[in-house]
Amino acid sequence: MKLWDHYRPTDYLALLPWVWVQFESAEAPGPFPFLGGIAPEVTVALHEAHQHLLSSVETAISDVFAKRAPLDDPDLRTRLEDAYAELVNSRPQLSQHIRCGRRPDGTFQWEFPRDPSKSSTVTSAGLRVFHAVKRQAIPMPLDRMSGPAVAKLIGFLDGSQPAGAIRTIVTASREQERTLTRFMELLHQHECLSATPEHRVRSRWLEATADRDLIHLGHAALMYRQREQFFLFDPWLLPWFAEMPIPSLWGQLLPRPSAVFLTHDHDDHVEPRSLLSLPKDIPVVVPSRRNRKTCYYDYQALLRDMGFTQVIELAHGESWAFDGGAVWSVPFYGEDPCDLEMPRNCYLIADRGHTVLVHADSGPTNDGRSALKEGVIQALVRQHGPIAVVCASQQQLKELRTYAAHAALAPPGTWLEVGENGFLTNAYLAELAQTAQAKLFVSYATGGADWYPDHLSFTFSRRNPARTKLLTAHWEPPSELAQALASFGCRYHYAQALDAFRLKPDGAMEALSLTQTLAPLELYRLDHGDPPFMRSSGQKR
Repeated sequence: MKLWDHYRPTDYLALLPWVWVQFESAEAPGPFPFLGGIAPEVTVALHEAHQHLLSSVETAISDVFAKRAPLDDPDLRTRLEDAYAELVNSRPQLSQHIRCGRRPDGTFQWEFPRDPSKSSTVTSAGLRVFHAVKRQAIPMPLDRMSGPAVAKLIGFLDGSQPAGAIRTIVTASREQERTLTRFMELLHQHECLSATPEHRVRSRWLEATADRDLIHLGHAALMYRQREQFFLFDPWLLPWFAEMPIPSLWGQLLPRPSAVFLTHDHDDHVEPRSLLSLPKDIPVVVPSRRNRKTCYYDYQALLRDMGFTQVIELAHGESWAFDGGAVWSVPFYGEDPCDLEMPRNCYLIADRGHTVLVHADSGPTNDGRSALKEGVIQALVRQHGPIAVVCASQQQLKELRTYAAHAALAPPGTWLEVGENGFLTNAYLAELAQTAQAKLFVSYATGGADWYPDHLSFTFSRRNPARTKLLTAHWEPPSELAQALASFGCRYHYAQALDAFRLKPDGAMEALSLTQTLAPLELYRLDHGDPPFMRSSGQKR
C-alpha cells in the first residue's frame, strides 16, 4: 500500500502535537551560532581563550568567597589581563586572531578583526524526528539543498491543509520529491501524523477572542488579534511532553499567524523548534543590521535555512503596516551584560487608536541608558498617544560577566565585573508605565505556564515555590510595583498562559482567562477526540 493510499485527499493532515522535528548540523556548531560581524575562526579563538582561563577565573572567585581576597581588589583586573595576554601570545592559533598585551603607558591592548560580511552560520546535514509518547528519536540524513524544502513541508503539516494538497506540495518539485516523500513515509511509519475530516482550531480561536485582544501564550510569546488575523511575537512554544509531562501550546494548536515578530537574539525569543513548526510563507519581522554597532544576529541565515521566504529587517523607527495600523520597531536596551549592543527591537502595535508596547526584556544598560532616559517612550506617546498596555519582564538579573553567554567577546579585564542581564527595578517599570500613560501593565517573559522547563534562572512555576524564593529572595517584590502603578491609575497583572487583555467599549482594559476554551488538550480534542494514550481499550474517536 502506497503512502498516499493511507489518507483520504480531503482529510486534514498534521503532525501530532507530541511530535516535533529538529535539524542537525553537519559538524559541531561554533561557540556563537549565527553571530554576525566577526569571522567564525575569530570567535573560535576568542572562545578558546576564555575557556582556557575560566578555571583560573573561578579560583579567583573562590578566593573572594573564602575571604582570602577582597571583593574590590584593585589589582585584579591587571592580573586578569596579563594572564590573558600570556595565554594568547603563547598559542599561535590564538595570537593570529587576537592582539593583546600591556602597552608602555600601562593600558591594555585587546583587539581582534571585525567583518560585517561574516557570520557563524550552521549547515544542516540531517534531521531528527522526536516522538515524545513513544520516546523515539528517528534520524534522517539530508543534503544541504533539501533542508529548506523539508522545513517548508513541516510548516504545512499544521492541520490546516488536506492530504491532497500536501501530496501536491510533495510531488511539485522534481528535485525534492524523493526527499519529501521519504520524509513523509518516515512520519507515517512511526505514527507521527494525524488525519481528521475537519480543522476547527482557527474557528475556535476566533470564537474565543475578540478584535484587538492580546493573548499571552506563555513566557514571552504573545498573540495579537487584528480583525480576522493574528500576529505572533517571540513564539517559544513547546511540543507536548517535550519538557514537562503535560499538554502544552504547540504550533498546530494555534491559528495560522499572518506575521511573526522577533525581538532579540536569545534562545527563549528566537526558538528554532517553534519557528520550524510555523508556515514558511508568512512575513517574519526581525531587528535590522542597520542598527548594529559591531555584532549582529544573522536572522537571515537562520530563517532562510528554515525555509522562510519573507524575512523583513525593521530598523528602529520603521513600521510594518496592516489595514488599520502598523507595528513599529522600537529600540531595545539592556539585557546585555557584556555591552555588545547587538540590534534588538521592542515593538509598538498601533491599531485604530489602540496601542500595545511589547517591551520584552528591555531595560537600563550597564551605563544607564534606556528607552526612558533616551526619550523613546516619550516620543512614542507624542506620536501615537497614550499606550494602553505595556508588556514587560520583571526580571532583576545581574551576573558576573565571565558567566555571560558572550563573555569571550567582552574585554578580559571586565570578566569579574558584574553586568546587568535584564535588571528591571520597580522604579524603572513604574516610570515606564507612567510615561507611557498605560492603563494596564502586564508582567510576562518569566515562564507563566507549567509546561516550561524549571531549571532556567528566568522562568518560574507555581509548582516549585522554594526554587522561586531562592532565585528572587533579593528581588524587589511585585506587590510594591502594583502599589506604585495603582497610584496613577494603572493596573498590574502577572500573566499566565492564555490570559487575554481586552479593550472594553469604555476604553478600559480588562484581563480574562481563556483556559477553559483554549487549553491545549481542549484544542486537540476539537478534531481528534481524546489522545490515544488517554483512551480506554474499547473507546473510539
